[in-house]
This record gives sequence, structure tokens and C-alpha cells, in this order.
Amino acid sequence: MPTEFKLYVENKEDLFQNKSREEKAKIIPEMVEYAIKHGNKPAARYYNTYPSTVRRWVRIYEEKGIEGLKY
Repeated sequence: MPTEFKLYVENKEDLFQNKSREEKAKIIPEMVEYAIKHGNKPAARYYNTYPSTVRRWVRIYEEKGIEGLKY
């Protein structure tokens, strides 16, 4: 059984999902680069989101390149 990934954030505004559209547009390319270097789970922890979110954006980057990351 897979282990559950938990977000440990004191301030809910720090969660990726609660960021504005403009903030996400800036964060996504950085998050993908971080994930490629360090892995999906470390990137998810660093950017306060779930590994599935990171995997989705990495997959989009691999399929469509940097243009695919435009939010």
C-alpha cells in the first residue's frame, strides 16, 4: 500500500493550489526544473503541493517543452 503524502503547512496561503494564476505561472517552470534535478517528492514538499501535481507538470514539459508550461 502506498504511503500517503501529507502537506505540512501552517499558512494555507503557502499551498500551491491557493496561489493566484500569476504566481502559478511563475512557479511552474521553477517547480519543473527543481523536480528534474531533485525528484518529484522533494519538489512537491518544497513548493507545497502534491507529487501528482509535480508529475503532471513534468510530463507536460516533456511532451510540449517550455511552451506547455504556460498556465
